[in-house]
Amino acid sequence: MKVKRSRIASLFTSWMLWIGFFCLSVCVSPPQAEAIYGGGQQAEAFPQLMSSQKLAGIARQQLELELYKVGEGRRHVLTLTVSPPDMRLPAGKIRYEAEIPGKLHYGNVQPVHIRVFVNEKLYRRAICYYRVQVFEKVLVAGMNLGLEQTIGANAVRLEEREVQGGTGRYLTKYEDIAGRVPIRYIHMGQPIEQNMLQNPVVINPNSPVKLIANINGVQVSADGIALQKGRIGGMIRVRNAHSNRLLQGRVIDANTVEITGR
Repeated sequence: MKVKRSRIASLFTSWMLWIGFFCLSVCVSPPQAEAIYGGGQQAEAFPQLMSSQKLAGIARQQLELELYKVGEGRRHVLTLTVSPPDMRLPAGKIRYEAEIPGKLHYGNVQPVHIRVFVNEKLYRRAICYYRVQVFEKVLVAGMNLGLEQTIGANAVRLEEREVQGGTGRYLTKYEDIAGRVPIRYIHMGQPIEQNMLQNPVVINPNSPVKLIANINGVQVSADGIALQKGRIGGMIRVRNAHSNRLLQGRVIDANTVEITGR
């Protein structure tokens, strides 16, 4: 008897749920449902749409302008990584401004800030992100290059690589490395940068050198001894061979040091 009553109660509950669902479907017609959940009201209040694609295009245009301003003529690729969502706007005249915060960074994700105005009043802001890649044909180490190793023409090759800095950071001609040596170990396949090379050592400690100086418009010379190794253009300490006076000078060549301080 108890089982029968339980089944009757279960059937009654299911029947009531179906009636409730049917009444809700009838009472809330599609137009009314749209009104409850917003429907066309948003489109009426904000009739203008600035699409995500439009915002991404504005950001891309600004990046191209910045690259032009810095004189970037190398091949570059702009890849959209994060695009803002569509933007609904009220009626009125739309104007926008875009800017890149800080310095343009190659090889990284670059934000572009966009401000949208309606009737000359700031209405919304958006941020778009692009990866900026710049490519250039640069000298690449064709073998491992050790410290102070002379670099021959067969030790490098020219390849197009993605670069991380402005024009001039990477070497592009063999003439740029002729007569120079690595400051540090350079791995095979690594692009060669300006700051990786230096002039070779031309003067060793205790080497005899000619000391020259300009005194009141008259050039004088004396014999000297180098106290440090020296590279052309670099400063070293020397000693006057006759007076034993310690001096400092700039290396002119493998045999000459110009005294700059006494």
